[in-house]
Amino acid sequence: MSGQRRRPATRVLRSTLASLSRLDPDGLVPLYHRIKEDLTLQIRSGAWRPGQEIPSEVELCRHYGVSRGTLRQAIAELVQQGLISRHQGRGSFVSQPKLEGSVLGSYRQYRKEGAPFDVYAQVLRCERRPMPGEVRRILGTAEDEEVYEVERIRFVQGTPVSLQTSFIAARLCPGLETRDLSGAHLYDVLQREYGTVFLRAEEFVEPALADEYVAEQLQIAVSSPLFLVERHSHTFDDRVGEFRRAHVRGDLYRYRIDLR
Repeated sequence: MSGQRRRPATRVLRSTLASLSRLDPDGLVPLYHRIKEDLTLQIRSGAWRPGQEIPSEVELCRHYGVSRGTLRQAIAELVQQGLISRHQGRGSFVSQPKLEGSVLGSYRQYRKEGAPFDVYAQVLRCERRPMPGEVRRILGTAEDEEVYEVERIRFVQGTPVSLQTSFIAARLCPGLETRDLSGAHLYDVLQREYGTVFLRAEEFVEPALADEYVAEQLQIAVSSPLFLVERHSHTFDDRVGEFRRAHVRGDLYRYRIDLR
């Protein structure tokens, strides 16, 4: 019937369930955690592809031999981590892979491997003002210098992904408030208009939760998981030219570390 949601073919369903582990009910690790780890493995390994519908709660409960409460706890954590998405009346599906960025490496590598942000950004403010003490310490500037504070929302395919606040010494970019920062990358504007080139960057990443303001700008729920990313970008003389703090959505993004 056209009005009913169709379940996967029996052969496909059996193949999907066959890849799952069998659980020892007497193990020391809680069952919900082992289920979550098992389902995570299917997704991370590519055994379950993005957009694929996962087996129903009834089918998974039968396979693992657990109650619905135990299974729902595992599924809820996978939804929170952005690995599975629920659609009312349709079922649960494997989410699209998260965007990736490399924590380690040179600034050039970061630009190449970082999140593929849209060129367009929503500029919330671009203000020239006295430099806060913390910013002055990081930028290594004199007490009487001013700073541009630029706050922007960055998007990926039209979805708000990051709320970024940049602090740049005003001497590096006089008149920045008159430039179009919504239709071009900030670094491209700084290089094209002012000849300011960044050669490398340091990033510091820590977990955080969205407060009301960040949640509103990124269109997510309050207390949603985030990455708080602090970046120090260095110019040719190895001085910090930009200090940035960015809130990045944890449900859409993950960081990769390359160990060589």
